[in-house]
Amino acid sequence: MKKRWIISPIDQKAQLSLAASLNISPVTAGVLLKKGVNEKTAASFLNKTGTSFYDPLLLPNMQAAVARIKAAIYKKELITIFGDYDVDGITSTVVLYKTLQELGASVQYYLPDRQLEGYGVHKASIDKFINKTKLLITVDCGIRSISELEYASDYMDVIVTDHHLPGDELPEAIAVIDPKRADCEYPDKNLAGVGVAFKLCQALWQNIKNEEFTRYLDVVALGTVADIVPLTNENRTIVKRGLANITNLGILELINICKLDKNTITAGHIGFVLGPRLNAAGRLKHADMGVELLLSCDSSSAHKLAEALDKENSFRQQLVETVFKEAMILVHKNNYTNNKLIVVCGKNWHPGIIGIVASRLVDEFYLPTVVISIDNNGVGKGSCRSIKNFNIVGALSACNDNLTTFGGHAMAAGLTIESSQINFFRDNMIKYAAANIPNSDLIPSIEVDQVLSPQAVNKAMIAELTLLEPFGVDNPAPLFLCGGIQPCNIKKIGQKGVHLKFTFLDNNYSYTALGWNMGKYADIIENNKIDFIFQPEINNWNDKKYIQFILKDIKLSQSDKLYPSREFIGIVYLTLKHIYPAGQKPIKIDLSQIITHLKTHLVGIDEKTITYCLNVLAEIQIISINWEKKLLKFLPIPKMKKDLNTSNIFLKRYQQ
Repeated sequence: MKKRWIISPIDQKAQLSLAASLNISPVTAGVLLKKGVNEKTAASFLNKTGTSFYDPLLLPNMQAAVARIKAAIYKKELITIFGDYDVDGITSTVVLYKTLQELGASVQYYLPDRQLEGYGVHKASIDKFINKTKLLITVDCGIRSISELEYASDYMDVIVTDHHLPGDELPEAIAVIDPKRADCEYPDKNLAGVGVAFKLCQALWQNIKNEEFTRYLDVVALGTVADIVPLTNENRTIVKRGLANITNLGILELINICKLDKNTITAGHIGFVLGPRLNAAGRLKHADMGVELLLSCDSSSAHKLAEALDKENSFRQQLVETVFKEAMILVHKNNYTNNKLIVVCGKNWHPGIIGIVASRLVDEFYLPTVVISIDNNGVGKGSCRSIKNFNIVGALSACNDNLTTFGGHAMAAGLTIESSQINFFRDNMIKYAAANIPNSDLIPSIEVDQVLSPQAVNKAMIAELTLLEPFGVDNPAPLFLCGGIQPCNIKKIGQKGVHLKFTFLDNNYSYTALGWNMGKYADIIENNKIDFIFQPEINNWNDKKYIQFILKDIKLSQSDKLYPSREFIGIVYLTLKHIYPAGQKPIKIDLSQIITHLKTHLVGIDEKTITYCLNVLAEIQIISINWEKKLLKFLPIPKMKKDLNTSNIFLKRYQQ
């Protein structure tokens, strides 16, 4: 799939200044500047333990929630926590349940069955605990359950904690705690559901114990990362502190099952290794298994639960592969990719994995995708995944007449629909996408932090970049670009040769590059120079550490064919200095004269090439040019060596 590479130059002066003030490499300083971090905010951003937490009482209705929960604890009233079946809902339930238990509450939890009940609060679910429960607290759900919570309020008091976007009406409750409320002035609107539950625990603990509450941050970090919320602001603090001190027995057993080191767990490990295993419970069986794991106080039972989740995850992977292949056949058979949005449906596809299949289809085609599973009663459950700049919930709202229910975020949503409405729904969604997605948005883009020579990538720099973790939404791992590389020893590796591996030389030093699922490029790059985007990492092999370039995208290098090389631009400058040794006084000279003079010194020069070189040299302030007055001036030689990568004109060679 063709991808647009976006590379913007860095202010070299600001980069070197930040590097000096923080005693870090210019590469790391450049990455920080790209993230909007400056000298004033850098110390806080790089703080290993994160910054302090915001006052939980800044959230609307928090004081009312604390007062009602305190009364329930004092009266020994039964509190029921109503959670969700994903990792965010599981961790939210665990954090609030453990906190209430420690505060002496009579508490139980209830998580709905994904297949039998679906997302959110339902009247049939409430009926299961309606007789004894005096206080219902929702976590990671409830903000749009208006009629259901109105029904519950006839029998018990209700507190809603959620992080999803409210509708026009708030549910009937003692307190509705949601940072996305229109009247909320909380400094971080992007808390996960577990983050909101954690703030409630903070407020309770401070009120009752008069102590700061920082317990269970490893569990809060797990849910925060797994829910793919921005890892900035308070979320960043939560995850940094949580990953720095993992003590939950269930998480530790999952780490052991996955053969990871607890001391080097990153947000990436949560997103791609631990989170999916915990999610497998709610997808295929019941999320209670995940809650039990995180509540476990016994190593033996925690190990058995972790093993069971690992097996469920393997089964889930097999199901995903089967449904994905069936969906791909339907997409190609029906030419669904001729439109700007895909709606694909199948009979009795497991509803617990259709969201993953939708994500896979987006990765494959870069089109917003809806995957619907139709049960034997003709009821469809759908999962939606979107692309950048297209709000999938906005699209569902426009097609609401075809739907029974829907809800979610801009990038991911769920729905229910009668099978008789699916074709109408598909047509309406395709029309909406056609009117609201410009063609330019259908080309995925990759933002590159810096263009580097391979020798600029060293172990110290890679170690330094870990200070910028945790990486995730709004704080992505830095990506770098190497240009004009000649690969050698090219191999297809892995089962069926799906991966790519090669070496390359730079300054007489050999480097290794590895591209997951890039084996198809092996024959294409043979005997060709390439440009590639990568993440650097240290690989441990037989107790030896070496640098590895993890490839993210590859293009055949066109830069030397279409543009003069770095070396040639330097030669043009030196030749100009030789021809016109006039110091720093402006030289009034015609462009055609410059070309004529340069042709006597350089072979193959033309007007396009010389104009390009002069514009690059002017942009990095080596010379100044006034094309209108036909003036060229050599500027004072700078103290710092000028980097061509600070020229936007020069960087465009990689963005073709």
